[in-house]
Amino acid sequence: MKSTRALKRQIKRWRRRITYSDPFLEFISSLSVFFIKCYMRLLRIQIVLDEKFKKTDLNKTLVAFWHGRLLLPVYTFGHWHMVIMTDKSWAGEILARILRKFGHKVVRGSSKRSGFRGVLDMMALMQKGHGGALAVDGPHGPIHKTKPGILYMAHKLNYPIVPLTFGADRAWIFKSTWDHFMLPKPFAKCRVHMGAPIWETTVKGKITAEALDEIIMKFTSDTDQQLQS
Repeated sequence: MKSTRALKRQIKRWRRRITYSDPFLEFISSLSVFFIKCYMRLLRIQIVLDEKFKKTDLNKTLVAFWHGRLLLPVYTFGHWHMVIMTDKSWAGEILARILRKFGHKVVRGSSKRSGFRGVLDMMALMQKGHGGALAVDGPHGPIHKTKPGILYMAHKLNYPIVPLTFGADRAWIFKSTWDHFMLPKPFAKCRVHMGAPIWETTVKGKITAEALDEIIMKFTSDTDQQLQS
């Protein structure tokens, strides 16, 4: 019995050494980027930018979206080189590498792991001339519940929050995942929609996380309905 437990521990350590090694992480992230790029070619993607957003300094904005709707924005806006925070976990490391390969800047941290340190690092990088983007209910949920970090940064930096979402006329919604991850079906018509800047977030107490939830929810719902009409 003891030898069996010892063997299982040894196998677990061996597996961890492989899966956490830099070559393995680089392979998985590179393969993921390859498949994402190939899959995106199967979709009909339309990008819609609100007129008020077009008049806003991109490098002085905070973009907010739901974790379950991150796929197309990550692919579409890499050339903007926005700062994005990812979790300090194995999955977060994979995502960080994918984001960098698409052109984004990355800081590490979450509400459970070095969250405030991550917020400070993100603010410091943004002040060097980069806009920021956050999956505001990530990385572990609860779904569609904004964490306070983005409101803190908007107030401190005096930047507006800009809602972002994407929708598809045909998609799989993976309800087995905490974020109900959306994957458009092949050849689906998709819309990546950037909304109007919300300046009220820069005034302390003017808007709450719950109010921001309602704004992003309505914005997302409107985008979905437009694609179904």
